[in-house]
Amino acid sequence: MLKLLATIAFSLCFLTVITPRAIPQAQNPGWIEVSPAGESFQVSMPNQPRAESESVGAVSGKRYTTTTGVASNTISTLTNANYQSDQDNDLYLDATAELLWEGLLKSAREQLDDQARRLASMTYVRELLMETLTPSTAANAGLPGREYTLTVGDMTGTTKFFVARDHLYLMLVVGRPGEDWARERFFASFRTSSSSTAPSTKPSANGSYGSGTRASEVEDPDRIFSGKEVTAKARVLEKPEPAYTEGARKFGIQGNVVLRCVFSKNGEVTNLRVIKKLPHGLTQTAISAARRIRFTPATKDGQPVSMWMELQYNFNLY
Repeated sequence: MLKLLATIAFSLCFLTVITPRAIPQAQNPGWIEVSPAGESFQVSMPNQPRAESESVGAVSGKRYTTTTGVASNTISTLTNANYQSDQDNDLYLDATAELLWEGLLKSAREQLDDQARRLASMTYVRELLMETLTPSTAANAGLPGREYTLTVGDMTGTTKFFVARDHLYLMLVVGRPGEDWARERFFASFRTSSSSTAPSTKPSANGSYGSGTRASEVEDPDRIFSGKEVTAKARVLEKPEPAYTEGARKFGIQGNVVLRCVFSKNGEVTNLRVIKKLPHGLTQTAISAARRIRFTPATKDGQPVSMWMELQYNFNLY
């Protein structure tokens, strides 16, 4: 993870956009379409953006910022020379969020007093999938991304970012609470061209993001039954609880991980498939817990058989 963070690190001077001094009192902004020469995106912004180059380590690109009397809108488009096509998308998105909070926003948080620093937060909202400007294909079904909300001192905001192979697109709107920022106009207008294609999803080492296996596709000659087809269903003897990761706690993540799997006649949990996932390690800990389940196999006509099961793990902050 640390190596991945290092490959997508970029300039911390981006912090200036969240300070009150960076928001001049420009009134009645006129929204314009921004599509810089040489870039692969277009977006609507309140006025003509200020462009600045960024180059740190293996990453280089530009940052485009506009400010109004109440908010600041920024989009950064960066290229990662160390991108590897077989890397896991979810880990890449996790690392990008870690970078924003522990790198990009760290200096801003350190300038706050103790109480404000404790209240500062970056909270996960949802997964995103953005269609490109050209029709999607099976190999290019859209760009994976994330949305988070931010609170740093008396400034709040929303960030949305997307990954497109070696490209990282990061958008941020920040301002003072209670003001009309028109943030959705900014976010909804963002599009990329066909030159930025979606990365291929790499299954994780534990098989958590594989396509799964349907009963009709199982290579094992022994059939896998549904719960309605067995004489006696599998009986769970021990179901370990998954760990709540520090990363998930940091970003305030709550919700459910849902898995589909097979309780095999041999007493093992196999054919794990993720139906619903959560970021920052929670899906992985749920899978790890599922693999440690102890159970008595289902039976049909007195013989042990394999059976499909659905598992749900709930994660809550206390």
